[in-house]
Amino acid sequence: MLIRLQFKDRGKKRRFLSLVCFLTILGRPVFSESTEFQKASDPIFSSDRSKRNPQSPTYKPMFQIPLWGDPYWQSFHGQQDKYRKAWEESVENDPTKLAQVQQKDGAKDDPKEGKSTSKSSNPDEEDWETALQKEVDSQQKQQKKFENSRNTTSPTQINPLTADRSVQNLMMDVMTAVDMVGQWDKNKPQTTSNSFDVREAEFGMFGAIDQFGRGTLLVAAHNEGGRYYFEIHEANILFPFLSKYVNVKLGRFFLDVGRLNRIHRHDWNFTFAPIVHQRLLDTEAVEDTGAEVSILFPFWKKMTTELVLGATNGRYWGHTHTAGVNKNNPMMYAHLKNFIYLGNNWGLQFGATGMRYEIDPVTKSVRYQYGLDSVVRWNQSMLKSFILMSELWYRENRYPDKLDPISFVRSPIPMETFWGYYVFLDYQFHQQWSIGYRYDFFNVPNLRDKNGSIARNAVEGNTVQLTYKPSEFSYIRASTERRYTADFSSETGNPEFVDWRYYIQATFILGSHPAHKY
Repeated sequence: MLIRLQFKDRGKKRRFLSLVCFLTILGRPVFSESTEFQKASDPIFSSDRSKRNPQSPTYKPMFQIPLWGDPYWQSFHGQQDKYRKAWEESVENDPTKLAQVQQKDGAKDDPKEGKSTSKSSNPDEEDWETALQKEVDSQQKQQKKFENSRNTTSPTQINPLTADRSVQNLMMDVMTAVDMVGQWDKNKPQTTSNSFDVREAEFGMFGAIDQFGRGTLLVAAHNEGGRYYFEIHEANILFPFLSKYVNVKLGRFFLDVGRLNRIHRHDWNFTFAPIVHQRLLDTEAVEDTGAEVSILFPFWKKMTTELVLGATNGRYWGHTHTAGVNKNNPMMYAHLKNFIYLGNNWGLQFGATGMRYEIDPVTKSVRYQYGLDSVVRWNQSMLKSFILMSELWYRENRYPDKLDPISFVRSPIPMETFWGYYVFLDYQFHQQWSIGYRYDFFNVPNLRDKNGSIARNAVEGNTVQLTYKPSEFSYIRASTERRYTADFSSETGNPEFVDWRYYIQATFILGSHPAHKY
Protein backbone atom coordinates (compact mmCIF):
# COMPACT_ATOMS: atom_id res chain seq x y z
CA MET A 1 0.00 0.00 0.00
CA LEU A 2 1.40 3.39 -1.00
CA ILE A 3 0.78 6.35 1.26
CA ARG A 4 1.48 9.82 -0.05
CA LEU A 5 1.93 12.65 2.42
CA GLN A 6 1.50 16.25 1.36
CA PHE A 7 2.75 19.22 3.39
CA LYS A 8 1.74 22.73 2.63
CA ASP A 9 4.36 24.10 5.03
CA ARG A 10 7.96 23.29 4.05
CA GLY A 11 9.13 23.68 7.64
CA LYS A 12 6.88 20.85 8.79
CA LYS A 13 8.13 18.69 5.96
CA ARG A 14 11.78 19.23 6.93
CA ARG A 15 11.09 18.45 10.58
CA PHE A 16 9.22 15.28 9.62
CA LEU A 17 12.07 14.01 7.42
CA SER A 18 14.64 14.78 10.08
CA LEU A 19 12.62 12.84 12.67
CA VAL A 20 12.37 9.81 10.37
CA CYS A 21 16.15 9.87 9.72
CA PHE A 22 16.95 10.11 13.43
CA LEU A 23 14.64 7.19 14.32
CA THR A 24 16.13 5.09 11.51
CA ILE A 25 19.69 5.61 12.77
CA LEU A 26 18.70 4.75 16.33
CA GLY A 27 17.03 1.58 15.13
CA ARG A 28 20.16 0.15 13.49
CA PRO A 29 23.01 -1.59 15.47
CA VAL A 30 25.89 0.82 16.01
CA PHE A 31 28.20 -1.11 18.33
CA SER A 32 29.56 -4.64 17.96
CA GLU A 33 28.95 -5.40 21.65
CA SER A 34 26.34 -4.48 24.16
CA THR A 35 26.20 -0.94 25.52
CA GLU A 36 26.65 -2.16 29.09
CA PHE A 37 29.89 -3.92 28.15
CA GLN A 38 31.22 -0.79 26.45
CA LYS A 39 30.39 1.31 29.49
CA ALA A 40 32.41 -1.05 31.66
CA SER A 41 35.44 -1.34 29.38
CA ASP A 42 35.92 1.96 27.56
CA PRO A 43 36.83 5.40 28.94
CA ILE A 44 34.48 7.14 26.51
CA PHE A 45 31.43 5.87 28.41
CA SER A 46 32.93 5.55 31.89
CA SER A 47 32.80 8.33 34.44
CA ASP A 48 36.16 7.65 36.13
CA ARG A 49 38.16 8.36 32.93
CA SER A 50 40.33 5.27 33.45
CA LYS A 51 42.75 3.94 30.84
CA ARG A 52 41.33 1.88 28.01
CA ASN A 53 41.39 -1.81 28.71
CA PRO A 54 43.75 -3.33 26.09
CA GLN A 55 41.94 -6.68 26.36
CA SER A 56 38.51 -5.30 25.47
CA PRO A 57 37.14 -6.27 22.02
CA THR A 58 37.36 -3.67 19.30
CA TYR A 59 34.29 -1.84 18.10
CA LYS A 60 33.46 1.03 15.81
CA PRO A 61 32.31 4.22 17.54
CA MET A 62 29.51 6.28 16.08
CA PHE A 63 31.82 9.04 14.85
CA GLN A 64 33.63 6.47 12.64
CA ILE A 65 30.45 5.29 10.87
CA PRO A 66 30.29 6.74 7.33
CA LEU A 67 26.72 8.02 7.44
CA TRP A 68 26.82 9.62 4.00
CA GLY A 69 27.73 6.24 2.44
CA ASP A 70 25.16 4.32 4.47
CA PRO A 71 22.02 3.03 2.67
CA TYR A 72 19.82 4.10 5.61
CA TRP A 73 21.00 7.67 5.31
CA GLN A 74 20.92 7.70 1.52
CA SER A 75 17.29 6.58 1.53
CA PHE A 76 16.31 10.01 2.90
CA HIS A 77 19.19 12.28 1.94
CA GLY A 78 20.37 10.79 -1.36
CA GLN A 79 19.83 11.88 -4.92
CA GLN A 80 16.20 10.77 -4.81
CA ASP A 81 15.26 13.48 -2.30
CA LYS A 82 14.13 16.06 -4.84
CA TYR A 83 12.39 18.21 -2.23
CA ARG A 84 15.57 18.68 -0.12
CA LYS A 85 17.63 19.33 -3.24
CA ALA A 86 15.19 21.95 -4.43
CA TRP A 87 15.19 23.62 -1.01
CA GLU A 88 19.01 23.81 -0.91
CA GLU A 89 19.13 25.32 -4.39
CA SER A 90 16.52 27.91 -3.47
CA VAL A 91 18.46 28.93 -0.35
CA GLU A 92 21.71 29.26 -2.28
CA ASN A 93 20.08 31.35 -5.02
CA ASP A 94 18.14 33.63 -2.67
CA PRO A 95 20.48 35.77 -0.49
CA THR A 96 17.60 36.78 1.78
CA LYS A 97 16.75 33.20 2.75
CA LEU A 98 20.44 32.36 3.21
CA ALA A 99 20.87 35.29 5.62
CA GLN A 100 17.78 34.20 7.57
CA VAL A 101 19.12 30.66 7.93
CA GLN A 102 22.54 31.90 9.08
CA GLN A 103 20.88 34.25 11.58
CA LYS A 104 18.84 31.40 13.05
CA ASP A 105 21.96 29.16 13.30
CA GLY A 106 23.84 31.95 15.06
CA ALA A 107 21.01 32.44 17.54
CA LYS A 108 21.10 28.75 18.41
CA ASP A 109 24.83 28.87 19.20
CA ASP A 110 24.67 32.22 21.02
CA PRO A 111 25.96 31.65 24.59
CA LYS A 112 23.76 34.48 25.89
CA GLU A 113 20.66 32.47 25.14
CA GLY A 114 21.88 29.57 27.25
CA LYS A 115 20.73 27.08 24.58
CA SER A 116 24.02 26.08 23.00
CA THR A 117 23.87 22.64 21.42
CA SER A 118 27.58 22.25 20.60
CA LYS A 119 28.82 22.01 24.18
CA SER A 120 27.51 20.16 27.15
CA SER A 121 26.03 22.20 30.00
CA ASN A 122 27.96 20.07 32.48
CA PRO A 123 31.45 21.62 32.91
CA ASP A 124 32.84 18.36 34.38
CA GLU A 125 31.99 16.39 31.28
CA GLU A 126 34.88 16.47 28.77
CA ASP A 127 34.42 16.00 25.05
CA TRP A 128 34.89 12.26 24.50
CA GLU A 129 36.50 12.75 21.12
CA THR A 130 39.15 14.99 22.68
CA ALA A 131 39.81 12.45 25.46
CA LEU A 132 40.17 9.66 22.91
CA GLN A 133 42.57 11.67 20.79
CA LYS A 134 44.69 12.49 23.84
CA GLU A 135 44.95 8.81 24.69
CA VAL A 136 45.94 7.86 21.14
CA ASP A 137 48.60 10.58 21.06
CA SER A 138 49.98 9.37 24.39
CA GLN A 139 50.28 5.78 23.14
CA GLN A 140 51.98 6.84 19.92
CA LYS A 141 54.43 9.02 21.82
CA GLN A 142 55.32 6.11 24.11
CA GLN A 143 55.84 3.73 21.17
CA LYS A 144 58.24 6.13 19.49
CA LYS A 145 60.50 5.98 22.54
CA PHE A 146 61.20 2.28 21.92
CA GLU A 147 61.69 2.40 18.15
CA ASN A 148 65.03 0.84 17.07
CA SER A 149 65.80 -0.11 20.67
CA ARG A 150 66.70 -3.57 21.99
CA ASN A 151 64.53 -6.26 23.59
CA THR A 152 61.21 -4.80 22.47
CA THR A 153 60.17 -7.92 20.57
CA SER A 154 60.50 -10.46 23.34
CA PRO A 155 57.28 -12.22 24.41
CA THR A 156 57.46 -10.75 27.91
CA GLN A 157 57.90 -7.13 26.83
CA ILE A 158 54.97 -4.98 27.98
CA ASN A 159 54.26 -1.30 27.60
CA PRO A 160 55.59 0.12 30.90
CA LEU A 161 52.98 2.90 30.97
CA THR A 162 49.92 0.68 30.93
CA ALA A 163 51.16 -2.64 32.32
CA ASP A 164 50.38 -3.95 35.74
CA ARG A 165 53.73 -4.28 37.50
CA SER A 166 52.85 -7.46 39.36
CA VAL A 167 51.52 -9.17 36.23
CA GLN A 168 54.59 -8.10 34.27
CA ASN A 169 56.91 -9.65 36.84
CA LEU A 170 54.99 -12.94 36.85
CA MET A 171 55.39 -13.36 33.08
CA MET A 172 58.68 -15.23 33.45
CA ASP A 173 60.11 -17.74 30.96
CA VAL A 174 61.53 -21.00 32.32
CA MET A 175 63.68 -23.46 30.37
CA THR A 176 65.82 -26.55 30.80
CA ALA A 177 68.47 -27.77 28.36
CA VAL A 178 70.03 -31.24 28.59
CA ASP A 179 73.18 -31.94 26.58
CA MET A 180 74.34 -35.58 26.24
CA VAL A 181 77.59 -36.49 24.48
CA GLY A 182 79.19 -39.80 23.62
CA GLN A 183 82.86 -39.96 22.55
CA TRP A 184 85.00 -42.86 21.43
CA ASP A 185 88.42 -43.59 19.97
CA LYS A 186 90.83 -46.52 19.70
CA ASN A 187 94.03 -44.54 20.09
CA LYS A 188 96.89 -45.56 22.35
CA PRO A 189 96.98 -43.65 24.60
CA GLN A 190 93.30 -42.80 24.46
CA THR A 191 92.37 -39.21 23.61
CA THR A 192 88.70 -39.39 24.68
CA SER A 193 86.78 -40.80 27.64
CA ASN A 194 85.17 -43.59 25.58
CA SER A 195 81.79 -43.09 27.27
CA PHE A 196 78.32 -41.64 26.85
CA ASP A 197 77.35 -39.17 29.59
CA VAL A 198 75.17 -36.18 30.34
CA ARG A 199 77.71 -33.45 29.71
CA GLU A 200 75.57 -30.64 31.08
CA ALA A 201 72.07 -29.84 32.32
CA GLU A 202 71.21 -26.15 32.38
CA PHE A 203 68.22 -24.53 34.08
CA GLY A 204 67.22 -20.98 33.23
CA MET A 205 64.72 -18.31 34.22
CA PHE A 206 64.47 -14.94 32.54
CA GLY A 207 61.91 -12.19 32.13
CA ALA A 208 60.97 -8.61 32.90
CA ILE A 209 61.64 -7.51 36.49
CA ASP A 210 59.80 -4.20 36.16
CA GLN A 211 59.55 -1.36 33.65
CA PHE A 212 63.30 -0.72 33.86
CA GLY A 213 65.12 -4.08 33.84
CA ARG A 214 65.15 -7.70 32.69
CA GLY A 215 66.64 -10.49 34.78
CA THR A 216 68.44 -13.69 33.78
CA LEU A 217 69.39 -16.68 35.92
CA LEU A 218 71.12 -19.71 34.35
CA VAL A 219 72.34 -22.49 36.63
CA ALA A 220 74.14 -25.56 35.26
CA ALA A 221 75.33 -28.93 36.47
CA HIS A 222 78.20 -30.15 34.28
CA ASN A 223 80.30 -33.29 34.22
CA GLU A 224 84.02 -33.04 34.94
CA GLY A 225 85.82 -36.36 35.17
CA GLY A 226 82.67 -38.27 36.12
CA ARG A 227 81.66 -35.81 38.85
CA TYR A 228 78.92 -33.23 38.48
CA TYR A 229 79.49 -29.66 39.65
CA PHE A 230 76.55 -27.35 40.24
CA GLU A 231 77.29 -23.68 39.58
CA ILE A 232 75.88 -20.40 38.33
CA HIS A 233 76.55 -19.64 34.69
CA GLU A 234 74.71 -16.34 34.44
CA ALA A 235 72.92 -14.16 36.99
CA ASN A 236 72.51 -10.62 35.76
CA ILE A 237 70.13 -7.74 35.24
CA LEU A 238 69.87 -5.88 31.95
CA PHE A 239 68.71 -2.27 31.66
CA PRO A 240 67.62 -1.97 28.01
CA PHE A 241 65.82 1.39 28.24
CA LEU A 242 68.49 3.70 29.65
CA SER A 243 68.64 5.12 26.14
CA LYS A 244 67.43 4.11 22.71
CA TYR A 245 70.97 3.09 21.77
CA VAL A 246 72.56 2.13 25.12
CA ASN A 247 71.94 -0.74 27.51
CA VAL A 248 73.84 -1.92 30.59
CA LYS A 249 74.28 -5.41 32.04
CA LEU A 250 75.31 -6.01 35.64
CA GLY A 251 76.10 -9.33 37.30
CA ARG A 252 77.63 -12.61 36.17
CA PHE A 253 77.63 -13.48 32.47
CA PHE A 254 79.54 -14.95 29.54
CA LEU A 255 81.77 -12.21 28.16
CA ASP A 256 80.72 -10.78 24.80
CA VAL A 257 84.07 -11.35 23.11
CA GLY A 258 84.53 -13.04 19.77
CA ARG A 259 81.78 -15.05 18.16
CA LEU A 260 81.44 -18.25 20.17
CA ASN A 261 82.18 -17.21 23.77
CA ARG A 262 78.76 -15.69 24.55
CA ILE A 263 76.85 -18.75 23.21
CA HIS A 264 76.07 -21.58 25.60
CA ARG A 265 77.37 -25.02 24.74
CA HIS A 266 74.05 -26.67 23.91
CA ASP A 267 73.42 -23.97 21.26
CA TRP A 268 76.69 -24.47 19.38
CA ASN A 269 76.68 -25.56 15.75
CA PHE A 270 79.18 -28.32 16.62
CA THR A 271 79.76 -30.76 19.47
CA PHE A 272 83.09 -29.56 20.90
CA ALA A 273 84.69 -26.12 20.87
CA PRO A 274 87.39 -25.39 18.28
CA ILE A 275 90.98 -26.05 19.31
CA VAL A 276 91.92 -22.36 19.44
CA HIS A 277 88.89 -21.66 21.63
CA GLN A 278 89.86 -24.43 24.06
CA ARG A 279 93.49 -23.31 24.26
CA LEU A 280 93.04 -19.49 24.45
CA LEU A 281 89.60 -19.12 26.05
CA ASP A 282 88.05 -22.19 27.71
CA THR A 283 86.36 -25.48 26.97
CA GLU A 284 83.04 -23.58 27.07
CA ALA A 285 83.43 -19.83 27.73
CA VAL A 286 85.21 -17.10 29.69
CA GLU A 287 82.75 -16.03 32.39
CA ASP A 288 83.10 -13.45 35.12
CA THR A 289 81.21 -10.92 37.27
CA GLY A 290 81.16 -7.24 36.44
CA ALA A 291 79.50 -4.73 34.10
CA GLU A 292 79.01 -4.60 30.37
CA VAL A 293 77.82 -1.63 28.27
CA SER A 294 76.47 -1.98 24.73
CA ILE A 295 76.23 1.04 22.43
CA LEU A 296 74.56 1.17 19.01
CA PHE A 297 75.78 3.70 16.46
CA PRO A 298 72.94 4.75 14.12
CA PHE A 299 75.22 6.74 11.81
CA TRP A 300 75.26 4.47 8.75
CA LYS A 301 72.20 3.49 6.77
CA LYS A 302 73.51 0.24 5.27
CA MET A 303 75.53 -0.97 8.27
CA THR A 304 74.68 -1.42 11.94
CA THR A 305 77.58 -0.93 14.37
CA GLU A 306 77.65 -1.98 18.02
CA LEU A 307 80.40 -1.38 20.55
CA VAL A 308 80.57 -3.53 23.70
CA LEU A 309 82.73 -2.34 26.61
CA GLY A 310 83.20 -4.49 29.71
CA ALA A 311 85.06 -4.62 33.01
CA THR A 312 84.99 -7.64 35.35
CA ASN A 313 86.77 -8.79 38.50
CA GLY A 314 89.48 -10.63 36.58
CA ARG A 315 90.37 -12.98 39.43
CA TYR A 316 90.57 -15.96 37.09
CA TRP A 317 90.55 -16.70 33.39
CA GLY A 318 87.98 -19.03 31.88
CA HIS A 319 86.23 -21.45 34.22
CA THR A 320 87.12 -22.42 37.77
CA HIS A 321 85.51 -23.68 40.98
CA THR A 322 87.48 -21.34 43.23
CA ALA A 323 87.27 -17.60 43.92
CA GLY A 324 90.59 -16.96 42.17
CA VAL A 325 93.28 -14.47 43.19
CA ASN A 326 92.64 -10.83 44.04
CA LYS A 327 94.04 -8.56 41.35
CA ASN A 328 95.15 -4.95 41.33
CA ASN A 329 93.33 -4.24 38.07
CA PRO A 330 90.12 -5.62 36.59
CA MET A 331 89.91 -7.51 33.34
CA MET A 332 88.83 -5.11 30.57
CA TYR A 333 87.68 -5.84 27.05
CA ALA A 334 86.08 -4.21 24.01
CA HIS A 335 84.24 -5.80 21.11
CA LEU A 336 83.28 -3.87 17.96
CA LYS A 337 80.63 -5.56 15.78
CA ASN A 338 79.29 -4.56 12.36
CA PHE A 339 76.29 -6.02 10.54
CA ILE A 340 75.44 -5.59 6.84
CA TYR A 341 72.34 -6.95 5.14
CA LEU A 342 73.39 -8.16 1.68
CA GLY A 343 69.90 -8.81 0.33
CA ASN A 344 67.93 -11.96 -0.55
CA ASN A 345 68.17 -13.20 3.07
CA TRP A 346 71.98 -12.90 3.10
CA GLY A 347 73.64 -11.22 6.08
CA LEU A 348 77.23 -10.49 7.12
CA GLN A 349 78.58 -9.73 10.59
CA PHE A 350 82.23 -9.09 11.38
CA GLY A 351 83.98 -7.78 14.47
CA ALA A 352 87.21 -7.25 16.40
CA THR A 353 87.99 -7.89 20.09
CA GLY A 354 90.67 -6.67 22.47
CA MET A 355 91.22 -7.96 26.04
CA ARG A 356 93.57 -7.11 28.90
CA TYR A 357 94.07 -9.49 31.83
CA GLU A 358 96.45 -9.31 34.79
CA ILE A 359 98.09 -12.72 35.20
CA ASP A 360 99.97 -12.17 38.47
CA PRO A 361 99.62 -9.07 40.69
CA VAL A 362 103.05 -9.69 42.28
CA THR A 363 105.17 -9.95 39.15
CA LYS A 364 102.80 -7.63 37.26
CA SER A 365 102.69 -9.93 34.26
CA VAL A 366 99.94 -9.00 31.82
CA ARG A 367 98.05 -10.84 29.08
CA TYR A 368 96.88 -9.11 25.92
CA GLN A 369 94.57 -11.02 23.61
CA TYR A 370 93.12 -9.92 20.28
CA GLY A 371 90.57 -11.55 18.03
CA LEU A 372 88.72 -11.26 14.74
CA ASP A 373 85.35 -12.89 14.08
CA SER A 374 82.99 -13.08 11.11
CA VAL A 375 79.86 -14.91 10.07
CA VAL A 376 77.89 -15.07 6.81
CA ARG A 377 74.36 -16.46 6.95
CA TRP A 378 71.57 -17.24 4.53
CA ASN A 379 68.23 -18.97 4.97
CA GLN A 380 65.19 -19.87 2.96
CA SER A 381 62.49 -19.91 5.61
CA MET A 382 63.04 -23.11 7.64
CA LEU A 383 63.72 -25.30 4.61
CA LYS A 384 67.31 -24.42 3.74
CA SER A 385 70.11 -22.43 5.36
CA PHE A 386 73.81 -21.75 5.05
CA ILE A 387 76.36 -20.47 7.57
CA LEU A 388 80.06 -19.70 7.22
CA MET A 389 81.72 -18.79 10.53
CA SER A 390 85.33 -18.07 11.46
CA GLU A 391 87.43 -16.74 14.36
CA LEU A 392 91.11 -15.86 14.71
CA TRP A 393 92.78 -15.31 18.10
CA TYR A 394 96.23 -14.05 19.07
CA ARG A 395 97.64 -13.89 22.63
CA GLU A 396 100.67 -12.24 24.21
CA ASN A 397 101.84 -12.97 27.76
CA ARG A 398 104.21 -10.21 28.79
CA TYR A 399 106.49 -10.57 31.82
CA PRO A 400 108.64 -7.92 33.57
CA ASP A 401 112.41 -7.99 33.28
CA LYS A 402 114.23 -10.46 35.53
CA LEU A 403 116.65 -8.93 38.06
CA ASP A 404 119.89 -10.74 38.83
CA PRO A 405 120.38 -10.58 42.66
CA ILE A 406 124.17 -10.60 42.34
CA SER A 407 124.94 -8.26 39.48
CA PHE A 408 121.68 -6.33 39.69
CA VAL A 409 121.35 -6.55 35.93
CA ARG A 410 117.92 -6.79 34.39
CA SER A 411 117.40 -9.31 31.63
CA PRO A 412 114.17 -9.40 29.61
CA ILE A 413 111.99 -12.49 29.74
CA PRO A 414 110.85 -13.66 26.30
CA MET A 415 107.20 -12.92 25.56
CA GLU A 416 104.92 -15.91 25.06
CA THR A 417 102.75 -15.83 21.95
CA PHE A 418 99.94 -18.10 20.80
CA TRP A 419 97.62 -17.93 17.82
CA GLY A 420 95.09 -20.00 15.94
CA TYR A 421 91.87 -19.96 13.98
CA TYR A 422 89.00 -22.08 12.75
CA VAL A 423 86.62 -22.03 9.77
CA PHE A 424 83.22 -23.67 10.00
CA LEU A 425 80.78 -24.36 7.17
CA ASP A 426 77.27 -25.76 7.62
CA TYR A 427 74.60 -26.32 4.97
CA GLN A 428 70.99 -27.28 5.72
CA PHE A 429 69.83 -29.17 2.63
CA HIS A 430 66.56 -30.38 4.16
CA GLN A 431 64.15 -29.04 6.73
CA GLN A 432 65.51 -31.50 9.30
CA TRP A 433 68.98 -32.38 7.99
CA SER A 434 72.26 -30.46 7.69
CA ILE A 435 75.87 -31.33 6.99
CA GLY A 436 78.92 -29.42 8.23
CA TYR A 437 82.71 -29.21 8.13
CA ARG A 438 85.23 -27.44 10.39
CA TYR A 439 88.95 -26.84 10.01
CA ASP A 440 91.07 -26.01 13.11
CA PHE A 441 94.63 -24.75 13.45
CA PHE A 442 96.71 -23.76 16.49
CA ASN A 443 100.37 -22.81 16.87
CA VAL A 444 102.89 -21.51 19.45
CA PRO A 445 105.30 -19.34 17.40
CA ASN A 446 108.03 -18.93 20.03
CA LEU A 447 108.06 -22.51 21.37
CA ARG A 448 111.68 -23.56 21.88
CA ASP A 449 113.50 -26.83 22.39
CA LYS A 450 116.11 -27.52 25.08
CA ASN A 451 118.79 -25.83 22.97
CA GLY A 452 116.83 -22.59 22.77
CA SER A 453 115.94 -22.97 19.11
CA ILE A 454 112.47 -22.42 17.70
CA ALA A 455 110.64 -25.77 17.69
CA ARG A 456 108.16 -26.60 14.97
CA ASN A 457 104.71 -27.31 16.36
CA ALA A 458 101.07 -27.28 15.27
CA VAL A 459 97.69 -28.78 16.03
CA GLU A 460 95.39 -29.33 13.07
CA GLY A 461 91.88 -30.73 13.01
CA ASN A 462 89.37 -31.70 10.33
CA THR A 463 85.83 -32.49 11.45
CA VAL A 464 82.82 -33.67 9.42
CA GLN A 465 79.36 -33.79 10.98
CA LEU A 466 75.76 -34.68 10.17
CA THR A 467 72.87 -33.18 12.16
CA TYR A 468 69.26 -34.32 12.38
CA LYS A 469 66.96 -31.69 13.86
CA PRO A 470 63.31 -32.78 14.11
CA SER A 471 62.34 -29.45 15.71
CA GLU A 472 63.87 -26.34 17.23
CA PHE A 473 63.81 -28.04 20.65
CA SER A 474 66.01 -31.06 19.91
CA TYR A 475 68.71 -32.40 17.61
CA ILE A 476 71.01 -35.40 17.17
CA ARG A 477 74.51 -34.89 15.76
CA ALA A 478 77.17 -37.37 14.69
CA SER A 479 80.71 -36.19 13.88
CA THR A 480 84.17 -37.55 13.07
CA GLU A 481 87.43 -35.70 13.72
CA ARG A 482 90.91 -36.33 12.38
CA ARG A 483 93.49 -34.50 14.51
CA TYR A 484 97.16 -34.04 13.69
CA THR A 485 99.57 -32.96 16.45
CA ALA A 486 103.21 -31.99 15.94
CA ASP A 487 105.59 -30.98 18.75
CA PHE A 488 109.37 -31.00 18.19
CA SER A 489 110.23 -29.22 21.44
CA SER A 490 110.94 -32.53 23.23
CA GLU A 491 113.13 -35.37 22.07
CA THR A 492 111.11 -38.01 23.95
CA GLY A 493 108.14 -39.67 22.34
CA ASN A 494 106.75 -39.35 18.85
CA PRO A 495 106.85 -35.67 17.73
CA GLU A 496 104.00 -36.26 15.26
CA PHE A 497 100.74 -37.97 16.11
CA VAL A 498 97.48 -38.57 14.20
CA ASP A 499 94.32 -39.74 15.94
CA TRP A 500 90.67 -40.25 14.97
CA ARG A 501 87.79 -39.31 17.28
CA TYR A 502 84.08 -40.09 16.98
CA TYR A 503 81.27 -38.20 18.70
CA ILE A 504 77.52 -38.53 19.09
CA GLN A 505 75.46 -35.73 20.65
CA ALA A 506 71.80 -35.60 21.69
CA THR A 507 70.32 -32.37 23.04
CA PHE A 508 66.78 -31.36 23.97
CA ILE A 509 65.21 -28.24 25.45
CA LEU A 510 62.15 -27.97 27.69
CA GLY A 511 60.25 -24.74 28.14
CA SER A 512 60.69 -21.36 26.50
CA HIS A 513 64.18 -20.86 25.14
CA PRO A 514 65.24 -17.26 24.41
CA ALA A 515 65.88 -16.15 20.84
CA HIS A 516 69.43 -16.54 19.61
CA LYS A 517 71.43 -13.49 18.58
CA TYR A 518 72.73 -13.21 15.07
